[in-house]
Amino acid sequence: MILGLISDIHGNLAALKAVLADMESKGADKVMCLGDVVGYGPFPGECLDLVQRCGAVIMGNHEEALLFGAENFNPRAKRAIDWTRDHLKVDGDDETRRKRWHILQNLQLHAKDGNFLFTHASPRQPTREYVMPKDAKNTQKMLEIFSLIQHVCFVGHTHIPGVFLEDNTFIPPTMLWAQTYFIEPGEKALINIGSVGQPRDGDPKASYVLLDTDPSAPRAVFRRVAYDIESTATAIEANPNLDNYLAERLRQGR
Repeated sequence: MILGLISDIHGNLAALKAVLADMESKGADKVMCLGDVVGYGPFPGECLDLVQRCGAVIMGNHEEALLFGAENFNPRAKRAIDWTRDHLKVDGDDETRRKRWHILQNLQLHAKDGNFLFTHASPRQPTREYVMPKDAKNTQKMLEIFSLIQHVCFVGHTHIPGVFLEDNTFIPPTMLWAQTYFIEPGEKALINIGSVGQPRDGDPKASYVLLDTDPSAPRAVFRRVAYDIESTATAIEANPNLDNYLAERLRQGR
């Protein structure tokens, strides 16, 4: 089975549509969303509509903030999530709103497929913990995280794709053959799939992963997809509740 893994869409409808079309062309059998469908972006409702097709939708920190409050968010992020909450209460007809809130109120903290674990941030703190590339050298932190991983755990949250291994290394997709990580039997790995809607690794193209779960040769293929960045950026700039900085960072991939 081929799983399309997406995360951190952040209300970026153009990016999400481009990624879904790409994974369909690559033969994905099922889609799993690792959280942060909303926040920052101008089209949260439409993105929630599209992720209804996913086999699982994980709670991200932005969904958590939307449901329970964004007290720990920076002012720019808090203003965006407060607008998102108000917008979802009035956008669309009654049935559309009902379906969107049903998704939000029934989010999972993690999902499993065999020995593969899926969560938003980390197995230690599912919605909040940042595991950055520099943390690969933080032996104690990674030791505690890997103790909670049976085989391979897939996450998002940082918006930076790559593979963490138990030997204190981080491998960005550009250092992999054909941007593919071949999963070895018995190893442990933490794989960040990157962000669909707000990449922060210097590449503005949408990021996602195709996971081939074939037991004889499991592998994670990192994909980058070009999309109409300006359609989202200009919609952000036209929204007085969203900071223009959020548009500029889409253009820069930062």
